[in-house]
Amino acid sequence: MCLVARVAWRAVGVVLGTDLCPNNTWQFYVWCNMFLPNETRFYTVGLAAVTWAIWLARNKATFEKQLNKSPFEIVYSTCSFLLYWAGLQPVEGVARLRLGVEMIRASTTKLMAMCEGARRATGDKGEAFSG
Repeated sequence: MCLVARVAWRAVGVVLGTDLCPNNTWQFYVWCNMFLPNETRFYTVGLAAVTWAIWLARNKATFEKQLNKSPFEIVYSTCSFLLYWAGLQPVEGVARLRLGVEMIRASTTKLMAMCEGARRATGDKGEAFSG
């Protein structure tokens, strides 16, 4: 798995309380069942959001030669997709999905701050990520 995809999945995993990271679709569904056993209605929309965000970032890097400044951009794109798609959920699922997105967003903001501190401490200039 590429570094950028791993960061995206890790950012979601942190919210779930795990450092495990799925490497394929089967592992993703096992992962969800372990950490979100009562939220099966969100498994596929979550998978679609993360994989689509990764796919779009890779296409942008490949075809437009625009690299991500941070792999966390993919996580924020994932959150945007999930919020947009929340309206497609049954009424009782909308609030739960939005809460999950806010948890991912808040956690990712903290992770970014930690990474920025480490980057500065090592003198890294912060070049773009290609994935």
